[in-house]
Amino acid sequence: MLRKVTVTLSSVLMIVGLVVLTWGFRDLPLDERPEWMSWQMVLWPIIVLGLADVTRFLRYFRHGLTVRADRFRLAVHGLPAFVIAVVPAGTFTDWLGPRSMWALLDFPTAKVMAALWLAFTLWSAWEVQAP
Repeated sequence: MLRKVTVTLSSVLMIVGLVVLTWGFRDLPLDERPEWMSWQMVLWPIIVLGLADVTRFLRYFRHGLTVRADRFRLAVHGLPAFVIAVVPAGTFTDWLGPRSMWALLDFPTAKVMAALWLAFTLWSAWEVQAP
């Protein structure tokens, strides 16, 4: 029952977070995104998705199982997602040119998707092992 309530609550918080993020980006020119918005965009989904997974991890620990991080997955998925989400707008355009397809990573949509990608990677990169 607690798991269902936690998952439901995390879903509601995710919707609220997406509304807040979208509202914050709505009237901003691409290059005027405040730095606090980048961190909010990264932390919100990590916290909300974590609410759903922490109860699952606690249940594993109670049954004597151990949880191990998949560092390869964290490096290969988490690091690029983190970089895309937090670098200032215009960085990829400056590095690779405005005609490069990679310049699209400067848009707010890509940054929000990268933040969600990072959150999913952080919470799915754990493996359960028997002691």
